[in-house]
Amino acid sequence: MDDVAWQFLRSEFTDEIYAHWPIDRRLDAFLLHRGYRCLHDDGSAYGALLERVMANLPVAARRGVRGSPPNRRPS
Repeated sequence: MDDVAWQFLRSEFTDEIYAHWPIDRRLDAFLLHRGYRCLHDDGSAYGALLERVMANLPVAARRGVRGSPPNRRPS
């Protein structure tokens, strides 16, 4: 989920042109545009993805929204 969340956070759907759209509408458009229909249509997966997007927003904002995903910690 983190990978897809970061794809969204680095996408055109975080640009100023979409700033007036609610985050869920932007995520919907991203998922459908990128071919992630299964994630879009699965309520649980969509909810989890939206949570990951929201959790990563502060990091994305510090990095100018289109930053690279943070280094992952070993599990």
